[in-house]
Amino acid sequence: MKYSVKYKRVFDKENHIVDISSVTPENKMPEYYSIGTRTPMTAVLGENNQHHFRAKRGYTLNPETELHLYAKTILKHRFENEDKFLIRYYRKDACPFKGKCIFYDELNGGCEMLEKRLFEYDLKQFYDKATKEELYNGFKADVLLTSAQTKRRPVFLEAAVTHPCRPEKIASGIKIIELFIEKEDDVYCDLEESESSFYYDEKVRVKFHNFERDNVLKECPHHVIERKYFPQNPVVLNNPIQTKYYCHPHQASDSPLQSYYNNIEIGMLFASNKYAKPFVFDKAMCPDNKHFVIMGKDIYGAVKPWVLYCVMWNGRTFYYEIQSHFDYKSALKVFTLAQGKEWHGGETLSDEC
Repeated sequence: MKYSVKYKRVFDKENHIVDISSVTPENKMPEYYSIGTRTPMTAVLGENNQHHFRAKRGYTLNPETELHLYAKTILKHRFENEDKFLIRYYRKDACPFKGKCIFYDELNGGCEMLEKRLFEYDLKQFYDKATKEELYNGFKADVLLTSAQTKRRPVFLEAAVTHPCRPEKIASGIKIIELFIEKEDDVYCDLEESESSFYYDEKVRVKFHNFERDNVLKECPHHVIERKYFPQNPVVLNNPIQTKYYCHPHQASDSPLQSYYNNIEIGMLFASNKYAKPFVFDKAMCPDNKHFVIMGKDIYGAVKPWVLYCVMWNGRTFYYEIQSHFDYKSALKVFTLAQGKEWHGGETLSDEC
């Protein structure tokens, strides 16, 4: 990474931040100072090139060192001078009825009805002091946010210029907001987490380490304890593979099987496990109204892409019988016979296997 030696902002002799956009030939001062290392600077106001500050003749500064020190100073300045110091990061509402609500699914990470969403906080409501390069629990913060009023644990503001936070600092459990800095303006970015920060993404500007991610609700708008019409643990009669089903009804009814069937539309993802993710190709309610059949097709390369589901209700939970097939004709035969209809399509590949 090549860092610029031209700067937009400096200090004047009274430590006020001066932006190059405010400097004119009429108000230009004889000397300014770099924000990071206080190197003497001059304003360059040429007609052809973009206006900027640079080190005065006879002085040099290390761009990497200057940018890192600049970032610390500006972060501290922002906290002390902005009306609000807002941060936004992702949390997920956590169900207070774990293990009781029918929508709670331990296998798939919690309540299927609650989503991850951005939460906003003003850190100036919780902290009142910003200190540069302060030690806490054996680790030095670029900027340490503390509160004189409470015993709230501090927050580190870290400027990552040449390298990210060290793993041992992250593993300490200290709350850290890490900004990735390549140029001056990056320090002024919104302190908002991107979903891509949960994966490798070199364009991510802000990361939040060791912040509480579960937002435990006192009440849940989706909370349903009644299990009479909902499956707690669907029983798969001939397939022990853990499978997630996506079309279960989310409201109680006197006809749970019909409600389930009505939820299903052609083209929807019906189920998924480590072997297949079949989408609904066709469906049919059987004449006895005691079961329905789904013909699904996996489009992600399953060895047997055609999957048949016979879904039944026993008064407490849904039961599944499952078959998978190599080809469409074999699946269609089973789909037809499961409805009590006659098959006139002749032999199929599955008949020969």
